[in-house]
Amino acid sequence: MLLERAAGLAERIERYQKLKGAAKEAELVNTRAGQIGEAAALLSQARATLDKFSKAGIKFQYFPAAVQELTEKATRLRAIAAENPAGLADPPFKVAQEFTNRLTGLAVAANQSIEEGWSRFVAENTPSGSDEVLEALGKLPQMRAGVTRIRQCRQKVSALAATVPADPASTIEQLRVLSAEHGSAWAELTADSVPPSVLQFLRACAAEGAPVTTLTDEVRVWLESRELLGSFLVRIG
Repeated sequence: MLLERAAGLAERIERYQKLKGAAKEAELVNTRAGQIGEAAALLSQARATLDKFSKAGIKFQYFPAAVQELTEKATRLRAIAAENPAGLADPPFKVAQEFTNRLTGLAVAANQSIEEGWSRFVAENTPSGSDEVLEALGKLPQMRAGVTRIRQCRQKVSALAATVPADPASTIEQLRVLSAEHGSAWAELTADSVPPSVLQFLRACAAEGAPVTTLTDEVRVWLESRELLGSFLVRIG
C-alpha cells in the first residue's frame, strides 16, 4: 500500500512538474510575443511619423543601423513561430538584447531625427532677431505696442518649435501665418518722433542685423540721448 501511494505521489509530482514546465514555457512565449509586439509598434509608429514629415517637406537625417541583420532575425523568429510557437521560449539568439532592444533603439533614433529636423525647419523658415534689441525698443512708449506684437509672434513660434506636431502640414501653415504677422508688425512699427534713418536701423537690428555703415552720426546721437547705445553689439557677419 505504501509503495502504491508513493508511486502515485511520484506520478502526480511528475504531472505537476510537466504542467509547471508547460506553464513556464507558455509564459516565456507570451513574454517574447509582448516584447516583439511592443518594439514593432514603436518602430511602426516612428516609420509613419517619418513618412508624414517627409511628405510635408521636412528634411531629417536618419540612417538606421544593422537593418539587414535585424531583418534576418525577424525572419527566423517568424519561421519558428509558424512551425512551433513554443520554440519562441528558447530561440537561437537572445531576443531582448539582440533583437527587440535594437528595434526599440531604431525607433528612438528615428524620433530624435524627427525632433532635430523639426527644430531645424522652424529655425530656417521663421523670423529671428535679437531679444536684447526688442527690449531696448520696448523702452520707447511709441514702440511698445509693436514690440509686444513681435514678442507674441516669437513666443508662439517657440511654442510650436518645442514639440513635434502630430500634423506637420497644419503646423507649417500656422508658422507661415505667424511669419507674415511678424513681418506686418515690423512694417507697422512707427514712431512719430523717430527719424527715418533711426527707424530703419532699429528695424534691421531687431530682425537679422544692421550693417555698421547704417550707424550714422544721426543714429548714434539719437541712441545716446536715450541711453540705448549700450543695448547694441557689433558682430562679424
